[in-house]
Amino acid sequence: MVKMKLFSWVVSVSAFALLCAVSTSALAADKLVVSSAVFQEVSVVNAEGKNEIQRVPVSKALPGSELIYVITYKNIGDKPVEDVVINNPLAKELLYKDQSAEGKDAAVAVSVDGGAHFGNLALLQIPTPDGASRLAEASDVTHLQFKLSKSVLPQEEGTASFRVILK
Repeated sequence: MVKMKLFSWVVSVSAFALLCAVSTSALAADKLVVSSAVFQEVSVVNAEGKNEIQRVPVSKALPGSELIYVITYKNIGDKPVEDVVINNPLAKELLYKDQSAEGKDAAVAVSVDGGAHFGNLALLQIPTPDGASRLAEASDVTHLQFKLSKSVLPQEEGTASFRVILK
């Protein structure tokens, strides 16, 4: 019985692809190719016999596993793409790991209201049932946003990433 219950919590990599969707601003959509991949860090013994951490693609993960989402973007056009904003919804099965989002030349913001508003997590509020509000927490994050501060030049490629815990 325990084996069956544990197995039911295992998620395959094809399901991870469905848990993370990426959208870009309409201006950049026709020239910017965006993809995402999911990784885990594992400890391996190298040729010198020492332990090292390597990032490997996720094929299966159990609840409590830390996953790393890497978003890759590339300008396939012949002109710079400006005002690039990548909005990434989080599936309800994922818990954002606070302060883990990063991207070169990207301002990172989060949403706790389904992507309607973005900001710094420490400043966002969540309404409470009694009509008051409380400070938002990492468990409230529904979307991540990466707003690039520079144009993406023709054939230029970049990445952004963030970490989550599988619930």
